[in-house]
Amino acid sequence: MLIPAIHFPGNCADAIALYQKALNATVISIAYNKDAPPDSHMHAIAENAQQVMHAELEIAGTRVNMCDASSDIVSGNMYRFNIFFDTVDEVVDAYNQLSAGGHIITALGPQFWTEMYGDVEDPYGVLWQLMAK
Repeated sequence: MLIPAIHFPGNCADAIALYQKALNATVISIAYNKDAPPDSHMHAIAENAQQVMHAELEIAGTRVNMCDASSDIVSGNMYRFNIFFDTVDEVVDAYNQLSAGGHIITALGPQFWTEMYGDVEDPYGVLWQLMAK
């Protein structure tokens, strides 16, 4: 089983909240740095205690792991998450929410393969291609 993992530079909890709202994501589990047992060598210091150590979400039927990284994160362009929605309205709603504070790569509109398509980079540097089935 392959599960995509997204590492964030300290704002994972904010990204989870956006994905719950924009993509109807379900949080399966979430643990914060403060939750690590003392003998795990993953103890939290005050400035990162509230960061996400590990989260598992379901987005559009796929499990996705997320966390705040302990190393430097650079947004990349080597991946995109494709989400196929049942309706055009769902595409429009997700596109509007994800592009707010983000960057539009391909403006929302009909394409020859779908009634509605948009390509955005969300405020956290994650790339999404959104389309109707």
